[in-house]
Amino acid sequence: MNGFPLVIPFPSFIDYVFGSAVVLFMGISWYYFFRFYVKVKRQKTAPAKSYPPVSIVIAAKNELTNLQQFLPVWLEQDYPEFEVIITDDGSTDGTAEWIAPLVIENPRLKYVHLDAEYVKMHGKKIALTLGFKAARYGHFMLTDADCKPGSKYWLKTMATPFTQGAEVVLGYSPLHAGKGFLGRLIRFETLLTALNYLGFALAGKPYMGVGRNLGYTRRIYDSVNGFSAHYYLPAGDDDLFVQSVANAGNTAVVIHPDAITWSKGKSTWSEYIKQRIRHLWIGKYYEGSVKRQQGWFSISQLFFWTLITVWFFMSNWFVYPLTLLLLKLTPEWFIFFGRSRVLKIGGVALLYPFWNWFHTYWYLIIGIRAFFAKKPSW
Repeated sequence: MNGFPLVIPFPSFIDYVFGSAVVLFMGISWYYFFRFYVKVKRQKTAPAKSYPPVSIVIAAKNELTNLQQFLPVWLEQDYPEFEVIITDDGSTDGTAEWIAPLVIENPRLKYVHLDAEYVKMHGKKIALTLGFKAARYGHFMLTDADCKPGSKYWLKTMATPFTQGAEVVLGYSPLHAGKGFLGRLIRFETLLTALNYLGFALAGKPYMGVGRNLGYTRRIYDSVNGFSAHYYLPAGDDDLFVQSVANAGNTAVVIHPDAITWSKGKSTWSEYIKQRIRHLWIGKYYEGSVKRQQGWFSISQLFFWTLITVWFFMSNWFVYPLTLLLLKLTPEWFIFFGRSRVLKIGGVALLYPFWNWFHTYWYLIIGIRAFFAKKPSW
């Protein structure tokens, strides 16, 4: 300002130490983004010459309102031969009375009721198991009672990989969430989770699917005796089961607007936190290799943000940590923004740096609570 040139402080030992550590964890984060997340792209679809008969299986418990709204849409799928099986896990909301005349009127609809007086075990796995036993066909597509298909071509689009030899088909199911902070957090987590499991599957390392949009053959289901390996757990019908049967050779991913199933996200913090704890709790039973590959990303994010924050206060010049911060976030930001458009999730990509930082510590807090939580109810 007074004729003296701007002097850039020489990096101190602290700068070198923190800079090296930050670059290490930045590299781990980039590995995930460029090795897996960048693979998640909209796919082209081509009609198959013939489609296998498919059984759509929907487990429900006190879902009368959702069934009244969405069941007609599932029955209207444009597909040559299919059936819809509703497996009712002891509902007390009048589901049985409402659906009985529909079963008579529609030959594609089948209803399986788990009567509490005769069926002592309950839960989604039991409901799905009995649904599969009642299924007429050898290819299953799973969704939930509160889900709506992206189009009347959902089944054709999701079943196309079956015609090409796939035995496990992973679909995508975004959530409708509010516009407040909670809604945006739910959308961010949904997008991050989708990039994770879809990206890993596309890279030949499938480890989970979502029960709202998942398909597999009866043969692959019978090959591991269904859910018997984890029948005692209140969850795992999608992630633990996929880990037991899926591999690079038998698994396909479908990312297309017609193949989406939409569901409603939680509207209160208590419901959301309870749901997250349930989902993270089951992670304790993941295979060791899956735990490691998923854990490294979370660890890299945690150490990166912690180190970069401390470095800002200890550095001789704030530009050093700021440069690496921007270097990390800029390419990730572009990738995240592009994938949010592909996966139909808005309202979070523009503030990706904030959500990346917030979710890192939020995930740690929820993860600790889930680790020490008792066996949750589902």
